[in-house]
This record gives sequence, structure tokens and C-alpha cells, in this order.
Amino acid sequence: MRKEDTVKLISAEGFEFVISKEAAMVSQTIRNMLTSPGSFAEAQHGEVTFPEISTTILEKICQYFHWSLQYASCHMTAIAKF
Repeated sequence: MRKEDTVKLISAEGFEFVISKEAAMVSQTIRNMLTSPGSFAEAQHGEVTFPEISTTILEKICQYFHWSLQYASCHMTAIAKF
């Protein structure tokens, strides 16, 4: 996976989670930070720091992003077959 296809999410303790940009885009807030025409530093560096979210919680959030992608694609396939 290329660096431009990933996003780094950083917890309050400084732990870094590198996940696919596609997974991160599950969050509308992160999507806005990474794609808005404004000059968000997050868009320039591909990093989003969450100073109030612990490592444990951010890990679960990342897991949810990946689960949501998987579920959404399975759900859409089932709808297409219906």
C-alpha cells in the first residue's frame, strides 16, 4: 500500500495507527479534514491527532472503520443480489 493511500491517526498518548485512507473516510469528520479545500494540516500530512482519545479507544475506532467497510460492501452485495 502506498503512503498516499494511508492515514496516520494519533492517540492522546502518541500511539500511531496507520490505516487505509478508505477506512478512515468512514468518519465524516476525518473525511472533511482530509478532503476539504481549506488548508487543514491533516490534509497536507495525512495525519490526524486526537489529543482527547486514548490509545485503547482509538484502536476500537480503527477496528470499527475496517468492520464498517467490510459490512457495507457485504450489505451492498446482498442488496444487489436481491
